[in-house]
Amino acid sequence: MKNLYFFRDITKEMTDVVGGKGASLGELFRANIPVPNGFIITTNVYKEILNNSKKLEDFGAEILKFFDELGVERVAVRSSAVAEDSPLFSWAGQLESYLNVKKDELLDNVQMCLESIQSSRALEYVKDQNIPVDKLLVAVVIQAMVDSEASGIMFSINPLNKNEDEIMIEAGRGLGEMIVQGMITPNNFLIDKKTLQINSKNISNQQLMMIYKNGETIEMPVPSELKNSPVLQDKEVQELARLAIQIEQHYGTPQDIEWTLVKNKFYILQSRSITTL
Repeated sequence: MKNLYFFRDITKEMTDVVGGKGASLGELFRANIPVPNGFIITTNVYKEILNNSKKLEDFGAEILKFFDELGVERVAVRSSAVAEDSPLFSWAGQLESYLNVKKDELLDNVQMCLESIQSSRALEYVKDQNIPVDKLLVAVVIQAMVDSEASGIMFSINPLNKNEDEIMIEAGRGLGEMIVQGMITPNNFLIDKKTLQINSKNISNQQLMMIYKNGETIEMPVPSELKNSPVLQDKEVQELARLAIQIEQHYGTPQDIEWTLVKNKFYILQSRSITTL
């Protein structure tokens, strides 16, 4: 088993090697869905460290070489568990993620991601969900960071009433972390899957946004002229809905999808099966 793989070399069958999130990102990348480029530090690295046969520093030169090949200054570093993003387990919020990580911070953040699968929070989740011990393995996703003007989550079916003919999109300004952590009430759009007609829109008043500025991730007030205006225009909502349909058709199951908008271009950051079904 290799220690690292670029997204272009990963398929959905490689979950045991790259974790659920990693396998999904590789699959999306290969399907020509717009995904920021990246690579995965495999479960092989975790196993070697867990068995005390090696330390993370032993893989440091290889990891930094892959980072240099990405050609970016900053990355997102995210845990990718083997028993994750499957139809049964989501692990949402159980493991660590770090945004806007620079090269000199990379190995420290990777170490924290690897350790997070043994945290009390993660172990409690494993116990509650009866996850097999042999699936308690983690890989780490290193993904090019994009400066989100808007971001959010979309569901290829309506998760509230399980209506398979509707797509739900949630949108906020800036980085999506504020939505994921429940810090803001996002704009909400419901779209007819067959016609792409927008059935409803709920535009919330967003006071704070999270952005990258002057070398750090900060919270700042939303400009006053944007507070009450829709995060997405109708044509953008419909463009996102088309992506949701394309991704659902690719996987053949309803999907929970993280997206971001950068300079009028949408990127997909993650897609997983909707486990609540």
